[in-house]
Amino acid sequence: MTPTFDPTDPETALDPYPAYAALRDAGPVWYSPAMNLHFITRHADVHEAWRDRRLGSDFGDRPGFDAGAQPWRSGDYPAFARFERWDLLAIEPPDHTMLRRLVLTAFTPRAVEAQRARIDRSVEAALEAAGERGSLDIVRDLAEPLSLGVICDLIGVPEAERAGVIDLSHAVVAMYEPDPAATAKARADEAAGEFLDLVHALIADRRADSADDLLTALTVAEAGGRRLDDDQIASTAMVLLMAGHEASVNAAANGVAAFARHPAEWQAVVSGAVRPAVAIEEVLRWDPPLQYFHRWVLDDGITIGGPDGIAIPRGQRVALMIGSANRDGRRFDEPDAFRAGRGETAHLSFGGGIHFCLGAPLARLELEVLFAALARRFRRFELLEGVERRAGFQFRGYSRLPIAVDDVHDEGPGPGIVGDAGR
Repeated sequence: MTPTFDPTDPETALDPYPAYAALRDAGPVWYSPAMNLHFITRHADVHEAWRDRRLGSDFGDRPGFDAGAQPWRSGDYPAFARFERWDLLAIEPPDHTMLRRLVLTAFTPRAVEAQRARIDRSVEAALEAAGERGSLDIVRDLAEPLSLGVICDLIGVPEAERAGVIDLSHAVVAMYEPDPAATAKARADEAAGEFLDLVHALIADRRADSADDLLTALTVAEAGGRRLDDDQIASTAMVLLMAGHEASVNAAANGVAAFARHPAEWQAVVSGAVRPAVAIEEVLRWDPPLQYFHRWVLDDGITIGGPDGIAIPRGQRVALMIGSANRDGRRFDEPDAFRAGRGETAHLSFGGGIHFCLGAPLARLELEVLFAALARRFRRFELLEGVERRAGFQFRGYSRLPIAVDDVHDEGPGPGIVGDAGR
């Protein structure tokens, strides 16, 4: 029986993992005629595809490619196209190599580790405030302000501008959903324009008055003897601001929900049997915050699944299915089981190849500190009414995730979940 898969279906988006299993069992590639998209679902194939330079995130001006498959190329979304022109996730060498090299200094191990004390203070302050208030939404009260604050500090976004960054980011990334509505695409373009205006204003401020932040560093950086122009800097800052909090927030919420469903696994973290740094790798594997990335087949001769696999013609688009690859039994023992102590770092939640997430060390640090702080306070997670999954398929997380904050630290492990919030 041929499996079916529709990522635009709300029920599928709510729990895509059974559908992924059917796709993996059917073969290394599943083609959707409706989307004209080839889904690569197995771990080994996705891992290899990340590194195959015959697959690219952009086809540039190559003949024979369907420009209509990228909405910003149609001319209908000029602001989004302006952002995408220098989006690190959407460009290829040599432009990608040049920009990534300039940004990487902000994410070296030493630079990231220097953020630990600031992250710890932010988490502790949020938890203290939650205790006094008597309520805690993991997304809105903890993960979102933490991740946004860290990346905004690094880049140099003033406090007064940060609330707007969240709304603009959510609107812009809606363009990356499998089949966004016309209204969502229009709003994404509008938000991209507003976001660019905001960052361009900050760039002008830094050119007039420098500061100790990444934005200032980019205004004075040189590549090949040339300075970056403002559009290059603005797009780079935008993608860092969006990627720097969207994935971390979703991962934190997905992790709390997973531990709520598996209280014995959380007890292993609380007791110290499993270190938070180990546990977060299972959080990232089991329910990743990003489900897939697109690539274009740039050259002839691409075969997925080994020599006798599926050939995909030049000019076609493929989806590297992170969520499916992370649950592949060919790579992971009992892949659907959530095991805090698994400690498996071969998950693909941070991508691979030249586009491997340069913010991965920072995201790991944020998650490690956050779950360590939660383990000091909560022997169990009780999810309350009002839990709300984030709409859409690509960005998998929660819009709201309220938990009980009464004195659970002195109680034994409880059922850990109220309602069906863990799906």
